[in-house]
Amino acid sequence: MTVEPVRSKRRPILIAVAIAVVLAVVAAAVVIALTNFAGQQRRESLSLLKEDRLTALVEARGKIQPAVNAYLAAYKKARNLPATQEEAEKNSAKEREGFQQAMDSARTALSDVQAGKDTGGEAGTTAVAVAQLGDSYQAYLDSMEGLVESYPRFEGLFREDGAGCSGLFVGSKAATLRERQTLLAQAAVPCREAVNQLKESKNVSYVEFARTLDNEIAQLESHAETTAKSEENYNEFVRIKDEYVKKIDDATARNAPDAEYLKLADELKALNSRIKNNRSEFDFAAKRYLNGVKNMPTLVDEVFSKNVADQIKHHDTVIPLRVQVVKDAVDAELAE
Repeated sequence: MTVEPVRSKRRPILIAVAIAVVLAVVAAAVVIALTNFAGQQRRESLSLLKEDRLTALVEARGKIQPAVNAYLAAYKKARNLPATQEEAEKNSAKEREGFQQAMDSARTALSDVQAGKDTGGEAGTTAVAVAQLGDSYQAYLDSMEGLVESYPRFEGLFREDGAGCSGLFVGSKAATLRERQTLLAQAAVPCREAVNQLKESKNVSYVEFARTLDNEIAQLESHAETTAKSEENYNEFVRIKDEYVKKIDDATARNAPDAEYLKLADELKALNSRIKNNRSEFDFAAKRYLNGVKNMPTLVDEVFSKNVADQIKHHDTVIPLRVQVVKDAVDAELAE
């Protein structure tokens, strides 16, 4: 009888273990390779962000302000020829297009920077820094866009052919203070409509100006009503005073008793008190009304001389700091 050789049961197990070990080694090698590749890609992306994309972002922003100034100057020059708003927009179309191109370039540069914000992970330092830079940069773009888009409405606010606020200055057109109040109320309607439109601007300086002007219009209307009423009261006081003169003359002619004279004296004293109070109210309102009218040009001038200038200064301070924070975050990640 032939005896079959006994096969070792351990051999398949050893083979399986060997295969598993080989696969594990291969998998580990693949993981290491992929990790190294991903790390290399991350470093390249970070370097690209710092060296190229941030530089392009800064350069693009540097072209916006000159483009804004060129458009504003061209539009204002055209309006002062003089020209209508439509003609001025046509004559400044080249500068407006230049501004739009600068804005498009800046938006593209911002998109390129934001495209790499997740390089270090959603919660990574670089991602957070890029997000903060994006918010500040976008706020600047919106501000400049609003400055240009709303400029024709702002610039024409007090022009005769503009939005209608030139009608607020009605003092020389009125024969009485009541007529002034009526003319002012009529002029305030189209002006307030234009002001409400300006409140929708993307530029905060225009918005704040519009709100302040709206309040100033309301104050002018209030003071105009007070002075008109005071003038009417004064005319009534003159009539009443004439009546008292007649009463005193009549009492004198009748040789009236002292009690009647004392009563008339008390009534005249009360009348004088009313006249004095009326005069105080008139003086206060008249002074405020004149100051409001006189300060209107300053209010308009400060939109650019102060408010817009401060706004731009703020962006010029914040954005470079944001850019530097991103660069520092990139350097920190590259050093890991």
